[in-house]
Amino acid sequence: MTVIMPLSTIYTSDHNLLVKCLRLARRNAGLTQKDVAKKLGVDQSTISALESGQRRISFGLLILLSKVYRTPFFVFISGKVSIFDLNKLETLIKRKCPKSHKLLIAALKDLF
Repeated sequence: MTVIMPLSTIYTSDHNLLVKCLRLARRNAGLTQKDVAKKLGVDQSTISALESGQRRISFGLLILLSKVYRTPFFVFISGKVSIFDLNKLETLIKRKCPKSHKLLIAALKDLF
């Protein structure tokens, strides 16, 4: 018999990985907590609480943060934020596809 434990705490290893990925994505985007708070219309303390793991993150908020950070939301769930950087991807596309890079980059940005 499988026993499913209730989510009585937010301090799980999965939650800790998620907040670590969010912090890294924000830094990769070149944003401060204050910048993100302003874009979302919340206090900086809210972003700090999210990044320190003191607050749960809803799916809707995860989607909003992914748009602000220009990072697909599934990257946060996978725990592989460090390998995804939209700016580096844009540079690579420009270099590898000089004739069609504008169309490819526009399509890529539409995904996020």
